[in-house]
Amino acid sequence: MNQYHLKRQENALDTYVLYNTERIPQKYCGRKTDTEIIFETKLNRAFFLTKLMVPGFGGAYLFADNLGKGYAPDGELLDFCLEAARSRKFHLEAFLKQVQDECKMIPKNSLDRMETAGRFILEGKALESLRELLWAGEELVEFWSRCRIAKRGRRKNFLLGCSTKGFTGSSEKWKELFGSLFNAVCIPTHWGVLEPERGETHYEVLNEMVSWCRTKQMNIRGHAVVWFCSLWEKQNWMGRLSYEEVRRLCLARVEMLMERYGSDFDCIDFNEPMQSNGLNMTFDEHFAIVREAYDVVKRHNPKCRIMINFFNEWQEFYGLDREETLKEHYAVTGLKASEYEWSVTVYDYIDRCLREGMVIDYLGLQWHDHPYDLFGSYQLIRQWYDRYGIPVQITELEVASGTGRPLFTIGRRPNPAPQLYWHEPWSEAVQAEWFEKYLLLAYSMEEVEAFCVFGFCEAPTQWGNYVEGKGIAEWFKVSACAYSCLLDENFRPKASYYILKRMARELGILREKGSDSRETH
Repeated sequence: MNQYHLKRQENALDTYVLYNTERIPQKYCGRKTDTEIIFETKLNRAFFLTKLMVPGFGGAYLFADNLGKGYAPDGELLDFCLEAARSRKFHLEAFLKQVQDECKMIPKNSLDRMETAGRFILEGKALESLRELLWAGEELVEFWSRCRIAKRGRRKNFLLGCSTKGFTGSSEKWKELFGSLFNAVCIPTHWGVLEPERGETHYEVLNEMVSWCRTKQMNIRGHAVVWFCSLWEKQNWMGRLSYEEVRRLCLARVEMLMERYGSDFDCIDFNEPMQSNGLNMTFDEHFAIVREAYDVVKRHNPKCRIMINFFNEWQEFYGLDREETLKEHYAVTGLKASEYEWSVTVYDYIDRCLREGMVIDYLGLQWHDHPYDLFGSYQLIRQWYDRYGIPVQITELEVASGTGRPLFTIGRRPNPAPQLYWHEPWSEAVQAEWFEKYLLLAYSMEEVEAFCVFGFCEAPTQWGNYVEGKGIAEWFKVSACAYSCLLDENFRPKASYYILKRMARELGILREKGSDSRETH
């Protein structure tokens, strides 16, 4: 076995993950000593990733990849921060040439930052260099995004969407604010929430959602048509069933959903395969259900698009020790780990879908994991699109507008805002700026076809009152992440709502009355 040695650094949060040179994570947890992390692997060339808090910038996911060549084993102790700075500078220089070719100029401030970063690298000042490189990346990506949009003009079929989780029990004001902004919706079909007890079903709440969205001529995605969550299913009556019972009931449910709403669903998603594996299925067992569900969907509506929807887009959870490193993640969220969870990557899952003849129309990148810097986000989108050539949709955007405990809580929900922030501690101003910059990036990239917010309003109106007293299902009344919605608990629009409204108007996403967002999707 080959060995790689990385210097431990406090602000790296001990989340070092080993990757091959295609940026695919490897299941080799590093062995920690007081001063270093040691990886033992068969890889002859390796990349490394971790999350860093960079003073003067904020948090970021960073790769150390030795200028794209990977590191040879059994070498000297690697200083991750310095190597990450060298690697980021290398990739930014390549992007800078792309910006020059497309835009015919480079912002002077970005060039100055790159030059300063180079001096800091020579002086061994890794964090100072990373600060300058990260800011240069933010500036370059925003400039490039605006330049591309200005040159290309408006896109005719871009989707700006949101989940309808708070629709039931909402006000007319909620509906007016929602309907005047979005041209697409994500309608949740969570099994353990719609069926909180065996024999008790509440699919009637979907009827009004679907009907209202159809009158608004919105593009509709049926969310989590197949999902086995560590909350809603594992900690509910489904969690006590045998695999064969789960398979039979799940497929019957997909049949029912498609009989009722198949003609209304423009797209459905299979959610978090083997990432959230609450019922502890093997890869073969889980895939068998999804493969049959795919056939059911296509039989009812051959035009219905299929999405694989997933979180943790760099897939680092696959390479982390779930018993130690991820212990805090499970404690904070209330999730319960299963033996086969993360036994394969999403890459493995998609590869199998394609091998077995399934047509995957969209890759759904949820984007819960913060903070992604703008250039790192550009790289991440390219990583998935370049591998498969399948259009990307950003599906579950949650960006905090504050910190601390929110007014409405149930159980361990909402999850607290991430400790790693983007530029400054989370606030309404930071949230609004984040949505502006990231919508610009998504809209500028032809690879991205949708930008979907996950939480609209922090008032606990999700699913009405039927979930009260229904155990884990009651947690669903509040948002997943604290302060992540566009409206506060009093239905007051935050700055982010108005930013999205302005941008939707400028980019031509807001539809003229009578137009139909289904026509081009």
